[in-house]
Amino acid sequence: MQSEENRKRELPFLLTQIIQNREINAKQSICRPMESRSQTIFFPDLVKKVVLASSHGWLVLACYFSNHEECCLWNPGSKATIKLPNINYWYCFNKCVLSKAPTEPDCHILFYSTHRFRYGNISFCKIGDDEYVDERHRLVAAASFQGKIYGITNPGYKFVIIDFVGGKMEFRPILMLDREQPFKAPVVKRNWVMRYEIELINSPSDDELLLVTRDTTYNEYFLNDYLEYRVFRVDIKRMKCIEVDDIGDHAILIGYNGNGFCCSSSVANTFKPNSIYYAPHYGTFFDVYDLDEKSTTSCLPPGVVNLTRFCSNCWADLKELSC
Repeated sequence: MQSEENRKRELPFLLTQIIQNREINAKQSICRPMESRSQTIFFPDLVKKVVLASSHGWLVLACYFSNHEECCLWNPGSKATIKLPNINYWYCFNKCVLSKAPTEPDCHILFYSTHRFRYGNISFCKIGDDEYVDERHRLVAAASFQGKIYGITNPGYKFVIIDFVGGKMEFRPILMLDREQPFKAPVVKRNWVMRYEIELINSPSDDELLLVTRDTTYNEYFLNDYLEYRVFRVDIKRMKCIEVDDIGDHAILIGYNGNGFCCSSSVANTFKPNSIYYAPHYGTFFDVYDLDEKSTTSCLPPGVVNLTRFCSNCWADLKELSC
């Protein structure tokens, strides 16, 4: 039987990096949201590196301020590294997804951006390749599912399967059962919605994905009025999106940087059940959205100074981390 302390180490953490004098702070702030503490931990592997959470328990590390950003995959549990080609314009990307575990054959890594000024930038390669292939596609969200990468493209918010053939990337539309209409993500148009974010993440069920939408809504005076989140179960086989108001004892962790997770909140009481945790682009705080009450609360990790600039954060699945 696994002890509670060991189970704590298998949960995602909020990883915050502070940039000082054009250098990444070597000490990373680790936060367990429902516990009254946060920790600052020294990771030698992360010195002068910027971090982007990927999938399958791996992080992407890059030397942000070098001319050609040296890049690798790093496993926080085993401390194993897998070299990646140097990547140009690292700052252009805020999302990364692996088609499968990078230790498996024929794994591809895909970088893309959801930033409104860098939207459409994509770089990808097969693990072991010497360079990336750069393309332009309006990819809204992507997730690894059953050995493939599924995505949502714009315009139209269409579901696609992303194939890698002959060094090129192909978007294969998923068609409805009648083979006439594409399978689309549910999008509700509202007045004064100034920003619409979509996250595609793995579900506790192995048979489906979760789709999370985040609306930043403004009133007629262009003041931030409220945030609204919606959660959908995505059944790829039946091509259905079913909205859910209750995710049980699970919590969803998403953010501007990196991939999202869904985990059980009952393990070590680390997360509030039936809630969505959102880590913004900058700052050391995070938002908690209660799906029951439809309300948002901003939280600052204990002992951490609120910095709105010169720092970034992401949710990281730091399994087997001794802290």
